Amino acid sequence: MRATTSLVRDTNSWWLVALVTVLTLAGLQSVTTAYVSDTTDNPQRMWDPAKDSILGQGVAAFGMENVTVTNQTAQLGSTAFLHCQVRNMADKQSPFVLHQVSWIRRRDYHILTSGLHKYSRDERFGVVRPEDADDWALQIKFVQKRDEGAYECQVSTKTGRYGYLVNLKVVVPEAVISGSSERHVQSGSTISLLCIIQGSLMPPQFIFWYHNNKMINYDQSRGGITVTMDHQDLTTSRLTISNASLKDSGNYSCKASNIKPSSVNVFVSEGDKTAAIQRLGSGSSGLTAEAASLTLISFLVWQQLLLLCFTNLVVSTGT
Repeated sequence: MRATTSLVRDTNSWWLVALVTVLTLAGLQSVTTAYVSDTTDNPQRMWDPAKDSILGQGVAAFGMENVTVTNQTAQLGSTAFLHCQVRNMADKQSPFVLHQVSWIRRRDYHILTSGLHKYSRDERFGVVRPEDADDWALQIKFVQKRDEGAYECQVSTKTGRYGYLVNLKVVVPEAVISGSSERHVQSGSTISLLCIIQGSLMPPQFIFWYHNNKMINYDQSRGGITVTMDHQDLTTSRLTISNASLKDSGNYSCKASNIKPSSVNVFVSEGDKTAAIQRLGSGSSGLTAEAASLTLISFLVWQQLLLLCFTNLVVSTGT
């Protein structure tokens, strides 16, 4: 009898343990299913283009600080940081579950980052988040013109996905050499070219001058070359070449890192030969007039002397 009672008691305990285990697994499965369905419906395409940039309601209650479209400008070759401020990352009902922050490129709906992990083969993209900070910044190194466009900061929760757009504009500064595209100078004179950097968010540290694709900023073999820079309202660089010769003719270009270059053609001639001939001709005509005057005076003197001699001869013959 005791054995039977013990067996029944053990059987009831086993059923109780089994029941608790089943209920626990069911609860965990429901929680896991709900979280996974909300965060990984389609891992390769989490954004639904048909529902615009903000999915669901309650953005303000969740704590997104920026829900409107923002604009940002970056310079070609620089590093851009697109900021996304998110508060209340933990789920109130499930504190051990954190909401996921993702960055999506709207051009092709490609997921660039999710959490602290990146899902792009382009090493230039990454996410920067200081420890315990609310800012999830998308970092784009060595910004290119093709990076221009909209980027979506998206947060996945149990009630939907929320986000806002950042429109990135990439500016490409350009160098402009003032004046005409062709310069004509005489040999022995000075060549002076001024290069102005326009549309730059960050002024370049160095500006280089090239003569027929050869950098001449530090050319000591030719001599007489000076380059000066000015960082006032606009960044400028002036190239000065003294005592120009025929060898200084050619293409001159102004270049800087990540800036569209500019160039001009310079032609050095030996001078205006027509003017020189005219100057020589005018000098010769002056000398000719002076010689003619002296010749006329001499002729008159000789005429007077001959007349005097003839008069004396006539007088002597008469006497």
